[in-house]
Amino acid sequence: MLVGGGNGALAQQTTAANGPLLREIREREQLMQAYEQTSAQRNGLFGKKASKKDLNQVNAALRRIIRKDTEILQAVRQRTLPNIAQVEAARVKAETKAVEATNGKYAALENQIEELQIREMEREKLEVERETRLLIAQAAAAEAEQVRTKHEMIAVGLALLCAGLLGYILWQRRRQGQRRPVAFQHRSRPLVE
Repeated sequence: MLVGGGNGALAQQTTAANGPLLREIREREQLMQAYEQTSAQRNGLFGKKASKKDLNQVNAALRRIIRKDTEILQAVRQRTLPNIAQVEAARVKAETKAVEATNGKYAALENQIEELQIREMEREKLEVERETRLLIAQAAAAEAEQVRTKHEMIAVGLALLCAGLLGYILWQRRRQGQRRPVAFQHRSRPLVE
């Protein structure tokens, strides 16, 4: 019962809102009937053609119909403009939400891109530091190699010098050995003469 009462109230509100428009449409229908009656009249001399007066009445009826159509259009506009404004406002609101959502997604993507750029810069910085350490280590290794080579050359030189001195000593002993034989003497025992 409440549902039927609610629908009846809604129907009364719709009828009240449409009342002026329905009245205008009924008036137009009456004007159309008057036009049809006027255009059907044949008051000419022989009754087959419309007279000038008949044509003027038809034109006047058409003007009244056109005025009524204009009034109906104005009533429809007045009634629908607020709805159109609401629809337009809803459309703009929806588009704004969509743009905001899209901007939010773009902002998130831009944040991710910035984070990736920061990570890339940090990686490049670490790469430069690693290359710098590598160059320093290579320079230290090259310097150590030079020092080692210098030490090896000194060692080879000393070995050659020792070999030369040993050879000289052996040569001197041979030369002296040819002059006089020397008896071998062990240090732990005294020499007996």
